[in-house]
Amino acid sequence: MTRILTILFAASLFSTNLPAQEVDKHEMFKKMMTTIDGIKTLSFKMDKTERIKGKMMPGSQDVKLNVKPFKVYLKVHVPNKGAEVLYIEGENKGNAKVNPNAFPYMTLNLDPDGDILRKDQHHSVKQLGFEYTGDLLNHVYNKYKSKINDYVTINGEVTYDGRKCWNVTLTNKEYKIENYTAVAGDDMLKVARKLRLDEYSLLELNGKKNFDDLKVGETIKVPNSLCKQIEMYIDKETYLPLYQKLFDEKGLMATYEYTKLKINPTFKPEEFTENYSGYDF
Repeated sequence: MTRILTILFAASLFSTNLPAQEVDKHEMFKKMMTTIDGIKTLSFKMDKTERIKGKMMPGSQDVKLNVKPFKVYLKVHVPNKGAEVLYIEGENKGNAKVNPNAFPYMTLNLDPDGDILRKDQHHSVKQLGFEYTGDLLNHVYNKYKSKINDYVTINGEVTYDGRKCWNVTLTNKEYKIENYTAVAGDDMLKVARKLRLDEYSLLELNGKKNFDDLKVGETIKVPNSLCKQIEMYIDKETYLPLYQKLFDEKGLMATYEYTKLKINPTFKPEEFTENYSGYDF
């Protein structure tokens, strides 16, 4: 009996001290970029909340996306239920076709980076999908590569939308607000994209009302990275960041949730035209 108890005790001691499987954080980011590079088409539902003028504003939309050439169709659930947007790179004079499903009850042609279509939005329709997000995350990774093991924490595993994911936190321990002096050709959008920053938040940080409000030689405030902290659920199979929660110096900045994700689905060519069955342009 004593021998059996000894064996059982030894077995339990051994099993509880088995180290958890180590996750290579560098490999995680590299595989994320590899997956993103291999994406040709996507469909997904995007639920988001973004801080606009101090309030967290909700949004929800279904998205169909072709990466190259960039084509995107989205149907809005929140805030403007039933609204539709179709944008095709290089067509329609660079404008997106918009069915607002509200007054004036007609199809509009709007600049995807313009004030109307971007009103109360952190990003434009041209930035939907993982290519833009991946570029931002890759920039942060490369900037802090030597410190990534210190800055990135694996908090365990979660199941999200039926997928096994790592719960990951990336904290910029050197986060700060710096000064940037505008040069010829700059506007707020170009500065944000050059420095890989959240476009709307940069506008708000500097008390600007529109993206054109920037003069050569003017000094503005810029964060030294996209955010102070980002919490992500990274799919263990695809390595895509399906859930993202971003914080800046003020607190929660935005959350983005990808569900019903399909990678490289086959779309009919007419699904990126205004006359496709089920669309109402």
